[in-house]
Amino acid sequence: MTTPANSNGTQPAPLTPADCDLRGLPYMPLDVIRLIDSDMFAETTGDEFKAAVALWCKSWTQVPAASLPNKDLVLAHLSGNAAKWKRIKAGAMRGWILCSDDRWYHPVVAEKALAALPGREEFNHKKSADAERKAREREDRKALFEMLRSHGVVPDWNVSTKALRALAAQQLSQQPPEHVTDNKRDMSQPVTVSKGEGEKKGELTSKTLSSSSQASTEVGAVQHPDDDDQPRELKRESQIATLLRQHGLEASPADDYVRTTWAPDPRVTDSLLQLAIAKAQRFKPNEDIPLSYLDRAVQTVLQRQSAPAAAGGPPQPAPSRKPQGNEPKGTDESYDEWQARVDAFETARRRNQAA
Repeated sequence: MTTPANSNGTQPAPLTPADCDLRGLPYMPLDVIRLIDSDMFAETTGDEFKAAVALWCKSWTQVPAASLPNKDLVLAHLSGNAAKWKRIKAGAMRGWILCSDDRWYHPVVAEKALAALPGREEFNHKKSADAERKAREREDRKALFEMLRSHGVVPDWNVSTKALRALAAQQLSQQPPEHVTDNKRDMSQPVTVSKGEGEKKGELTSKTLSSSSQASTEVGAVQHPDDDDQPRELKRESQIATLLRQHGLEASPADDYVRTTWAPDPRVTDSLLQLAIAKAQRFKPNEDIPLSYLDRAVQTVLQRQSAPAAAGGPPQPAPSRKPQGNEPKGTDESYDEWQARVDAFETARRRNQAA
């Protein structure tokens, strides 16, 4: 246990940032060669060594990570051997440093925590993206139900989102009929779409559909009788939604990005969307791509296409460099690959020191 001070007599700064939070990331790297070759392993008793490892593990889930509070009763409890704490404290706290925030930090655990922090941030981003995707799906279902009901189509409440979007795309892709002026036609029977007897959950069937009510509930027949551009816009939205679904993305013509961002922009062609989808899937392999994430890829492709004209020539590709040694986790590197690289580096370093 050490409490080194700076030249001016003050305690050193904390070894990890104040917001370094690794809770939810239970895996703590353990450099076994470094541990077995350490003086602590050779000089501490069994109780001291057991308490030391327990304190390392407890500090991993503290905030900041790799730190412990400067309270003897708390340290005794966290060590797992409070009855012998006074006797084993010196050995168990070996290597810990008291910093300016009045917390103990272990340099080796802090080193591992800083290396693991990018992986935790990636986990948080994925969790946030999943929550955003589910929230958008709920909003999308609500909008689709309202749109279909406004056109006389009443889906069952437990219809799957995929089937609901397919029905919406089918409705929006149809051409509006001529305006009907016959007031004597029967409009008493709406379209009812529900789960039929013996059918699977979420399967769509039409129980009642009169030709006159179908004509009156076609998209644009009543709501947009004088808008000449409406069929063209609806058709483009349907084309984009169909293209996205063909590439495994969940989308419908009613989505905000499809309806208000991409469909009105003549630069967003099918080929550009395919480039953006490929770019997004390259960075998120085997993951669901939210439309908000795809829009960032679309904007990036648009910027790159306009860059040659603005710069007077084609853009030069930035040199790529893979992270080496114990450097932070790379963008295209999985957590397991990063951990294997860091472990290999530490093993080689320890062997070189021993030699």
